[in-house]
Amino acid sequence: MSTSQPSAELAARTEAGRYRPDVDGLRAIAVLLVVAYHAFPRWAPGGFIGVDIFFVISGFLITRIIADQRDNRRFRFIDFYSRRARRILPVYVVMTAVVAVAAAVILLPRDLQMFGGALAASSLFLTNAWFANTVVYFEPASRNAPLLHLWSLAVEEQFYLVWPLLIAGLSLPWVRRLRPVLLLALAALSLILAEQLIGRGATRDAFYYLPGRAWEFLVGGVLALRVLPAPASRWSADAAVLAGLLLIAGGFLMLNDASAFPGLGAVAPCVGAALILWSGLGEPPAAAALLRAPPVVGLGRVSYSFYLWHWPPLVLAGLILQQPLPPLLSAGLVALALGIAILSWRFVEQPWRAAKGRWSHAGLAVLIAVVLVGAGAAAYVTHGLPGRIPPGLVLEDTDISPMRSTCFLGWTPQIEPPTACVYGDLDAPAKVLVWGDSHADAITPGVLAWTQGKGLRVAQATRAGCPPLTGVAVLTDGLNRDPNCARFDSKVLARLASDPSITLVILSARWPLYMNAAPPMGGYDPPMSLISDGGTTGLAAALDHTLGAIEASGSKARVLVIGPIPELPVSPPDCVAQASRFGLDLAHCQQAPNADTLARADPAIRAIQQVTARHPDVRVVLPSRDLCSGGSCGAVEDGDILYFDSDHLSASGARRLVPGWLDKALAGSTPGARR
Repeated sequence: MSTSQPSAELAARTEAGRYRPDVDGLRAIAVLLVVAYHAFPRWAPGGFIGVDIFFVISGFLITRIIADQRDNRRFRFIDFYSRRARRILPVYVVMTAVVAVAAAVILLPRDLQMFGGALAASSLFLTNAWFANTVVYFEPASRNAPLLHLWSLAVEEQFYLVWPLLIAGLSLPWVRRLRPVLLLALAALSLILAEQLIGRGATRDAFYYLPGRAWEFLVGGVLALRVLPAPASRWSADAAVLAGLLLIAGGFLMLNDASAFPGLGAVAPCVGAALILWSGLGEPPAAAALLRAPPVVGLGRVSYSFYLWHWPPLVLAGLILQQPLPPLLSAGLVALALGIAILSWRFVEQPWRAAKGRWSHAGLAVLIAVVLVGAGAAAYVTHGLPGRIPPGLVLEDTDISPMRSTCFLGWTPQIEPPTACVYGDLDAPAKVLVWGDSHADAITPGVLAWTQGKGLRVAQATRAGCPPLTGVAVLTDGLNRDPNCARFDSKVLARLASDPSITLVILSARWPLYMNAAPPMGGYDPPMSLISDGGTTGLAAALDHTLGAIEASGSKARVLVIGPIPELPVSPPDCVAQASRFGLDLAHCQQAPNADTLARADPAIRAIQQVTARHPDVRVVLPSRDLCSGGSCGAVEDGDILYFDSDHLSASGARRLVPGWLDKALAGSTPGARR
């Protein structure tokens, strides 16, 4: 979100140069909604609509200014962009510089690496593109990104980059009368595009990029071109205010993280904002008295600074504590951010905004931005400056399968599982095949430990984001981003059919991910689904098809399905590291609340149990039943951290847990002795 509209002295002046305090009042509502959503997400689930309100305000004010100056032949691009620079850059650069220093002190290497990428992108106003490819806005992982809130400022600045040029073309005498109709057509096309993107699962593209958001600016823009006459009476103006507030309130109360958004879901708050703006085109309506109240107007005037400063303290505090912030602490951090916002408005925004013609100020901001790009790039390419952290404190990329770098395939053209990925007792006559995605890779050290003394080798066939399911493709954000996954799984099945030495095949995956299960947890959860030749399919059908294909292949191997590894709201190694660094209690790192964890895992567990009941020779392990009980899930045992992030077992955790799971599941049977 961005509150970066031009200043009250310019932007809130509309017809005949009249200052409209209700516009600043509407800004105050918008920023309060977003801050409430970020600080108290359970209490304000629809507060993210404040972004959309701001886009409407921005489109209204800027279109009116540009169109008026264009029509009167007073518009100059250099003046427009110099005003934008004086308005946006100073406090923006100060905030990012301060947060960069704090991040260098607080963040662990993996988080700092991602912060570095975001910092470099934010300095180029490309933050939306960065987060479109790294973070889903409504996921818990987004709360690890101190600069996430700058995505909407990037969208807005990209809009301002193209909007003056478009208005210039639409202001030509022969096309001016068609200007409102053309803008309405553009708005309709943008909304249709957003809906299409959402419909095919590409929600992130609709959310983060300008084409799917442009219609929100254009709603305000069309209004600014006087498509509608001013209210004919005080009664109609008052009715518009009340209707607008009801639409905004409805969006706030009815929308949440699971809503299809933006698209049609954003229409109500956008129309509500437009109604309030329209109501003030004539005499100020009585119903908008609250919006014109001095405290509300004052908050609206500092809304840009408040927005910039409110999010980083919440994120940084969460990254220190590694748990949801207590409401009282969140409230205190919001109050602190408001205080900083008022100071930065007074001593940064106002002086620079008034410095007309002083290009040295804007030049200094640009210079600092260039430095920040370099700093961000350095943090990214060095993998988060790991030398800042005492050796051995962070497990995130150390306690993992020793064969991960060679045996775990990413999204590559390779479709043949590496033949060299066989280890353990290489003279053993029989093999165990571990087949699946990154969760399968993570359990492999435990499988290897279990095979010791059993006359078994371990073969690994694992690929990122590729479940061990045949006859299906995986859609990520509505697209088949890894077409080689299906071919990889076909190759694994063929190897299983042709290799009689494989006596046990273990299927393991992050099963809830492929069901797009809710709620999202601490890891990376892009919208994912499965499709087959007949269209969208479910996990149960895909697993049933795969087990049938294994049986039909002629393989005599026994099949074991390992159910969902409990996904936790925090990363246990990060939690332990931060608690050690900042002298905090470790209790919350050792046991994580299990309500959301089990809610996410249970649909996949039911699907697995439903399918395996039809395949009596298939054995099942359900890790969540072993690790979660009494309201929590274990994350640390006898000093061993069981995970290397929020959902993957660490190598030491796998060695501790997996042998017991396999012994229990395979009790009384010999691997490969299919009945």
